Formats: sequence, C-alpha cells, structure tokens
Amino acid sequence: MRGPDAAGCAILDTQGRVLLVHQTYRDKLWEVPGGIVAPGESAWDAAVRECKEEIGVTPVAPQLSGIYHRAWNDSYVFIFRALAFEGTPRPDGEEIDAARYFRLEEIPWPVTSFALQRLRDAIEFRGQISLRSERREDRRLLGRRSGADAL
Repeated sequence: MRGPDAAGCAILDTQGRVLLVHQTYRDKLWEVPGGIVAPGESAWDAAVRECKEEIGVTPVAPQLSGIYHRAWNDSYVFIFRALAFEGTPRPDGEEIDAARYFRLEEIPWPVTSFALQRLRDAIEFRGQISLRSERREDRRLLGRRSGADAL
C-alpha cells in the first residue's frame, strides 16, 4: 500500500547554516520543518504550509533540492531550499519545541541518516536536484558524535 508523500523546507541563512526544528513526538528528532502532503495539495504548498504551522515563517522562493523515494511504502519526500523567509521563527509548542540554526557539522542528535543526507543535499545544492531512494533497512538513528561525519 502506498504511503503519504511528505515535504519540507531547508531554510539557510547567509552563513550557510540550516534552520532545524526539534520534534516533540516519536524519536524527538531534529529535522527541517515539514510534514505530510494533504490530498490535492502540491508538495511546495505543503512545505510552505508546514513551515507556517510549525514555526510561523513563510519561506521565500523555495527551490526543489531533492526528491527521495521511500521504498518501504512507495512514497516520496520532497525537500525544498530557501535562502530567506518572512516572519520570526517561533516553535508551535505542540509538534515543535525548538527551532535553531546549525552548520552541517554541528547538526544535533538525535537525527536520522536520511535527514542528514537530505540536509547535506540542500546545503550543497548547486542547481542539480538530488534523486535518491531510501530503504528502511538503511535508516539509522544517529546519536552523539555521529553527526555529519556518519555519511
């Protein structure tokens, strides 16, 4: 059975840091703001909506940086990249309890190996969209001192 698609936005500042959110559910991961694409919604609209819902910001001119096929449920994750946003990042206090900027080598734990690859692709984006397949058996939950060097 096909699973739901998801979309998120890697928002970068002028120093090359990425804005991450800390989730309050499941594994309490650090990730880009994002979530499920609603029926009839485009992936880019979902990424923008999720940024607004989770941290109260609107990405400006997001560009698609990667498409990731989740083989275990035949769904896709679309990651967009934005160099600016409108608003002030404020966690919603329900799904998200923190939002902060990090350099790739400073990404906090816990984070998944998939999230780290998507972040790397967005940060290093030079106009070539990353196309990757993700298999459940390859997913790793990274802890302290795993960080960006784990890939």
